[in-house]
Amino acid sequence: MSLPRRRLLAPLAAFALPALAGCGGGSHTTAAVTAPRTVTRTVTSQASPPPTTSAGTTTGAATTAAPPPDPNAPLTLRAAEQTLAARGFAALTERDFRPGQPLKVLVGVRRGSADARTQQAFFFVGDRFIGTDTADPSAGISVVDQGDDEVTLAYELYKPPDAMCCPSGGMAQVAYRWTGARLQPQGAIPPSASSAAASRR
Repeated sequence: MSLPRRRLLAPLAAFALPALAGCGGGSHTTAAVTAPRTVTRTVTSQASPPPTTSAGTTTGAATTAAPPPDPNAPLTLRAAEQTLAARGFAALTERDFRPGQPLKVLVGVRRGSADARTQQAFFFVGDRFIGTDTADPSAGISVVDQGDDEVTLAYELYKPPDAMCCPSGGMAQVAYRWTGARLQPQGAIPPSASSAAASRR
């Protein structure tokens, strides 16, 4: 009886070996699943944002803010006029310029303007140009008052049907104050759109 049992066990052992080989294949399948997880971690690491400084700029690209202008630095009328000329303007009048004042102003008219109705006010602190009153020109500007840290401008106002020669909307006064860091208008600046009820054109 022992001999027949051995003959029966031999085919069973032969059948078990491929089954075990299949289990080994299962371990290879597990390794294939693990590999994409490693790749995913690598991609996530590359997509992380670069470190930033306290100013919010990328490390190594931080810039130093320009120091505030020295209000006591001297500025000549000639140097101020050269600043206007470099931007295509000429001083409308020299009487507004006060060299002993920290905040200085010159009203300029664009060169080549046929009717002198393209004007901007140019501001200086010390010997540094800090900007103009508005981004776009106005038809008529005059300086009505000024002090060490504040200049008041008056704008001629136009109604929609007015010709450029003849504004009929009166005047609007706006004071510009130097805070020590920036120039700030102290009131509403009239619009420049000619369709407005009262514009500075």
